[in-house]
Amino acid sequence: MLAKRNESVARRRDLKGELTKLARDIAALDRVMALLEPGFQAEAPRPNRARAPGGPNPFGHGEMTAAALAALRELGTATTSECAGAMLAAKGLAEDESTRSRLASKLAAVFIQKEASGQLRRAANGDGRQGRWEVAR
Repeated sequence: MLAKRNESVARRRDLKGELTKLARDIAALDRVMALLEPGFQAEAPRPNRARAPGGPNPFGHGEMTAAALAALRELGTATTSECAGAMLAAKGLAEDESTRSRLASKLAAVFIQKEASGQLRRAANGDGRQGRWEVAR
């Protein structure tokens, strides 16, 4: 797995270099086109899509999944909201409704991925609005 990771990192570095070269080539072609055709207007590049607002995530990369699984093991079965509350409490963070709700929303996506990989399963549908989750045995 380490070899595959190193290969991917090297490929990403190569692709970044290729993108930089392409940007320079396009800029050079735009300058030539402007000389040959005075009315030529280069197409402006599209800006990268901004992330949706939502505030900072109190958990670092990879930390959220580990904390969620630990909280779920401790709770047995829980909703994403209950799991988010347990995670915030375990980290010693203040639990306001906005942070808990944002985190629960992110956990829903994580739990669906973990369900697909067989690590979690839906225990029940709860009250119809929130499902309950548990670690698959």
